[in-house]
Amino acid sequence: MTFMGTKYSPLSFPVFSFLFLIINFFSKLAVHGFSSIEEATVHDIQLAFKQNQLTSRKLVEFYLKQTSRLNPVLKADKADHERKLKAPGSLSPLHGIPILLKDNIATKDKLNTTAGSYALLGSVVPRDAGVVTKLRKAGAIILGKATLSEWCHFRTFESPNGWSARGGQGKSPYTMGDPCGSSSGPAISVAANMAAVSLGTETDASILCPSSYNLVVGIKPTVGLTSRAGVIPVSPRQDSVGPICRTVADAVYVLDAIVGIDHYDNATIEISRHIPKGGCAQFLKADGLRAKRVGIVRDPFYNFGNDTIAAQTVEQHLKNTKVTKHDPMKQGTILVDNLEIANIDEIYSPTSGEGTVLATEFKISINAYLDELVTSPVSSLADLIDFNKKNSKLEKLEYGQDQFVKAEATNGIGNAEKAALANLAELTREGFVELMTKNKLDAIVTPGVSVSTILAIGGFPGVIVPAGHDSKGKPFGLCFGGLKESTPHPPPILLLFSWIVVPVHQVCQFLRMLVIHKSLVDAFVIAQAIEVEGLGFSSIREATVHDIQLAFKQNQLTSRELVEFYLKEIERLNPVLKGVLEVNPDALDLADQADHERNAKAPGSLSMLHGVPILVKDNIATKDKLNTTAGSCALLGSVVPRDAGVVTKLREAGAIILGKASLSEWSHYRSHGVPSGWNARNGQGKNPYTMGDPCGSSSGPAISVAANMAAVSLGTETDGSILCPCSCNLVVGIKPTVSLTSRAGVIPISQRQDTVGPICRTVADAVHVLDAIVGIDHNDNATIETSQYIPKGGYAQFLRADGLRGMRLGIVRENPVYYFKNDTIAKQTIEQHFNTLRERGAILVDNLKIANLDEIYSSSNEETALVAEFKICINAYLKELVDAPVHSLTDLIAFNKENSELERLDYGQDLFIKAEATNGIGNAEKEALANLEKLTREGFVELMTKNKLDALVTPGNSVSCVLAIGGFPGVIVPAGYDSKGKPFGLCFGGLKGSEPKLIEIAYSFEQATKIRKPPKV
Repeated sequence: MTFMGTKYSPLSFPVFSFLFLIINFFSKLAVHGFSSIEEATVHDIQLAFKQNQLTSRKLVEFYLKQTSRLNPVLKADKADHERKLKAPGSLSPLHGIPILLKDNIATKDKLNTTAGSYALLGSVVPRDAGVVTKLRKAGAIILGKATLSEWCHFRTFESPNGWSARGGQGKSPYTMGDPCGSSSGPAISVAANMAAVSLGTETDASILCPSSYNLVVGIKPTVGLTSRAGVIPVSPRQDSVGPICRTVADAVYVLDAIVGIDHYDNATIEISRHIPKGGCAQFLKADGLRAKRVGIVRDPFYNFGNDTIAAQTVEQHLKNTKVTKHDPMKQGTILVDNLEIANIDEIYSPTSGEGTVLATEFKISINAYLDELVTSPVSSLADLIDFNKKNSKLEKLEYGQDQFVKAEATNGIGNAEKAALANLAELTREGFVELMTKNKLDAIVTPGVSVSTILAIGGFPGVIVPAGHDSKGKPFGLCFGGLKESTPHPPPILLLFSWIVVPVHQVCQFLRMLVIHKSLVDAFVIAQAIEVEGLGFSSIREATVHDIQLAFKQNQLTSRELVEFYLKEIERLNPVLKGVLEVNPDALDLADQADHERNAKAPGSLSMLHGVPILVKDNIATKDKLNTTAGSCALLGSVVPRDAGVVTKLREAGAIILGKASLSEWSHYRSHGVPSGWNARNGQGKNPYTMGDPCGSSSGPAISVAANMAAVSLGTETDGSILCPCSCNLVVGIKPTVSLTSRAGVIPISQRQDTVGPICRTVADAVHVLDAIVGIDHNDNATIETSQYIPKGGYAQFLRADGLRGMRLGIVRENPVYYFKNDTIAKQTIEQHFNTLRERGAILVDNLKIANLDEIYSSSNEETALVAEFKICINAYLKELVDAPVHSLTDLIAFNKENSELERLDYGQDLFIKAEATNGIGNAEKEALANLEKLTREGFVELMTKNKLDALVTPGNSVSCVLAIGGFPGVIVPAGYDSKGKPFGLCFGGLKGSEPKLIEIAYSFEQATKIRKPPKV
């Protein structure tokens, strides 16, 4: 942490740019390929990996020669091996990239985590810090620990910047003087090419200041955007973890890897809603400066003293951002000049309350951190003070420990601290927030780090970029700060990226080098796609998502051509199969838009689903020209308030909503007498293999992808509604853990059992859709807790051909889970598949039993709970509609009676009537729910945990009820045909959150068997 030494310290600014060397490097790179590790960016390194001009070992060896603080457990050889095998995750931008971490960020390895103090030498942390866990998942190599200002400059303000007892005095590589800020080590290291990228922390200026002084890029994220768990703290209210790198692009790649929910830091849950789908890198936009409103507060931030060179440099930067009629090349930033921040003097005065609050917060936080250590020489702040006294020479106690002593004297958040917090909140609200909102600013721009305290006390983000040198040759940066919640899409820090990060020819040579860089990005993406797929595009029919994306890249296909193909297939096949209920009248326009975005290389256009048509089941709301009716005429013309949560995510991923797929009316919950696949609006859906029963309520999505009327589709399940139609129509279905995907905007049955999942022709396609739709939706609060199961890097990394190796799979041979009647062909096929599983390395645990299996399938517990839940949920859904012909379950029953022929009331509506007779969750429902929980706990959970199973494998969808009542996931894969030629699948079910293992198993089985063949229609 760093405070300004004076009230408003004058800043110094450079005129020449060392970046001439970088530009020269890049120009050579463009012609001759990879020539030098020094100053190489993440993209340069990844491109060199791809072209076999560099290995992770060579990269690490280079950095080890550049630095004396090494990681004893480097894994460069492992990264090279993974890349050669094209292992899951090896295409991550950070895979194989060495990174240095500030020495207050915990690593559970042979490295110490000490905040630069001998007091913590030898301490054992309980786990990796949250950001380190994410870095490892991204494939980064932890190179070592960077030095820092001891205890983040919070032991005393008298110790020099960059000094710690363990590391000594750090020096700026440009001036050999003050490196500034507590994150001095990360900034020094990347500036001097001792690491590719680095990670720092900030409480007040600790990232921004050293980045400015060492001519590198620093991102101070919104507080809570990155996890602070496992980071030696100062204040959870102000602490943030962010990247320090040589370029903005590199910093963004690191940020993409470390943001997101960490349940060891609850603040990340709320803030995660600001993370854009597709990550931050999409905001590296070449025209990002255009029309942005940027504020300038000249007093006190533009106080340069007598340094005319610094003043002229900054003014030239500001001038070069504005558009003029004489220079149309300039980007057209709208500068709002001569603004004032209310109470600015008080914010920077000692009476603001920041110091008062931080002392108390530090004591609370550091004691909590020390208490959690597995072992440590010290256990409290009092111990730290005592250690320094006993080791005064080692710890240079002449610098003092006044802040430690001040903090130890506090006694929690009392009246003084509450008053200080209230004052800081008021100063923030009336000052910076008022400035930004009143003037409709996208950002404020200031020289150096003079604005840091304002950003710190409000938890606001800031990005600092090299800007030049002052008259004494000392580097400085230009800082862009914004609000944390001014607009959720994109959040302000990302909006800052969209205009800071990009090339502006006249702004500074640093930004200029990104122009060359973009061509490397494009080349890398295209090379990656060609390497993955290897073959050209030959046919849309049966094409996978990867096939389609490769065809897009090679200009062999457009989204318009793809949509036109599926529209023709729908026109040809749907009159018989009735898998599609409605076609989106805007589908072709959306396809044209996707093609335009792809050609323009717009943000998000590299998403796996970008430009890919998808059908969604007609109980999933779309706020467009399509109806959302659950197949019933009762909701025809109703107006939904918004897209369903999963549809929002699909649109953000660039998918084209092709139309609505048919279904069993009301998700097969009007009556048990309604045939599977039938609804009043579309009639009877048919299985394209048998022309018979398509099964399940998500029949339309399964029929449609099976018959190539869509690339991919989306269904829903309460009990069997994804698994059954997928099994019967020879396609892949993923029934996710309940609330892993949002149910908001989905016509419901039960919030306890409803889930939304993909139905596709291949496991890989289903996983690409799953990756797009999982995550937090604040219109479905259950997704917040369940989001902990989502792996960093997504689910596609688990598409492993050897995924069965070492997996423990359970087999239950009891009825009804294992029941073939007299069908010996189906039984023999399943037994052969069991042999295949063994041959692929799975461990089969046979002849298991699920306790109380008969009761699970025969008791009325599930139906008792569902009818009551349905009434509550459907009434809530209907009430939220903007406009609708019906407003309650009572109205629905009456509608069906009044339109008995249209709605085929001869099929009945017994479930509607039974549900209407309920009166909330009463004693009978509570008893049923308790029984279901007990049956789940003593049955499936006990089976899985006792036998240490990774999955239960069953034929068809016979296990669906077991998975349904517990909210468990399942993946079904085509397995073969029975004696009558009817398709069936093999289902892999697991405990909550086990999707990664299920995907590994399912994909490996699919690749080993490749059963699916298209129907002859």
